[in-house]
Amino acid sequence: MRPANVFLSGLGCWLPPAYPASEAVAAGLYDATVHAESKLRGVRIAGPESPPEMAVRAARMALGRSPGGAAAIGTVLHGSTFYQGPEMWSPSAYLMRELGIIGAGGTEIRNGCNSMLSALELARGLLPYQPENRPDILLSTADNFNSPLLNRWDSGPMGVIAADAASSVVVSRAAGFARVDAIVSRVYPEFEAMARGDEPLFPPTGSAGRRIDIVERAQQFNERVREVGGMSIADGLAKACSETALAAVAEAGIEVSDLRWVLVPNGDEATTRNCMMDPLGLDVSRSQWEFGCGIGHASSSDQVIALDHLLGTGQLDAGDHVLLFGGAPGWSAMAVILTITELPHWAQGGSR
Repeated sequence: MRPANVFLSGLGCWLPPAYPASEAVAAGLYDATVHAESKLRGVRIAGPESPPEMAVRAARMALGRSPGGAAAIGTVLHGSTFYQGPEMWSPSAYLMRELGIIGAGGTEIRNGCNSMLSALELARGLLPYQPENRPDILLSTADNFNSPLLNRWDSGPMGVIAADAASSVVVSRAAGFARVDAIVSRVYPEFEAMARGDEPLFPPTGSAGRRIDIVERAQQFNERVREVGGMSIADGLAKACSETALAAVAEAGIEVSDLRWVLVPNGDEATTRNCMMDPLGLDVSRSQWEFGCGIGHASSSDQVIALDHLLGTGQLDAGDHVLLFGGAPGWSAMAVILTITELPHWAQGGSR
């Protein structure tokens, strides 16, 4: 169903400095062959900053860019992929206290690298039920992958190198710089074990002190499962990506050729082509793959960071259609179609 009166009225990001990929190769952290194939320039690494603190920085920017600010927030949805802080604790409540958001509802979303897009999907359903004096919804997400349990330089297949970042979006039913024209989410459970491998379900990996090795889990899955639905695993995943994106395009009532930009998780060029751009019949230049090579895969922030970059560098105009696509363990696929309604005052070319 096509959303009605769902707008993005504020957007904010926080990115730490980039650690050059070439230095990681020289230090023996990053495989030289993988580096040459991925063309990764650098990865954003946050150091000791906690994800909730990072999210507060991004949220302050988003609220500052939104007309209603913190006083208009009726719900806070905070998404994450990795550890956020003490176990059995609420990062969303921390954000609300730090941001001075009182009298609102809030919760945490754990849908891996689709947490931000999942939050947007939930916000669409919650918007009509926000109180009149607090009509907006704040979305945030942040991750810091500095942990002895994870090697970020070998953290995922398909050119994925885990990066640290935070992003935030304010969703409004009144107006905004972008209108949400479609949200399609699908789960392909036939690929569930790809992120699990031979890991036991209990006790949890981290609490047992075992290293989190996503690459090894995927290899274990590949050894057991040669085909899914009569297709190779790679072709099956590519089909899941493209059919979800095409469903969103159809829901928005536009054509693929109408898309100005396609924003996908940051990985290597081959994956961007094979899983999205080639099936859609679009040139890879209409993705932000090259920009993402200086970021790394910032979990569920990739698409928002790229959107902020496009607005800040004058690469969007009113009327442009943008596809945001995400994939996460499950296997979860999500696609969102945005239409830029106006350039905000903080965007290059926007009114001052």
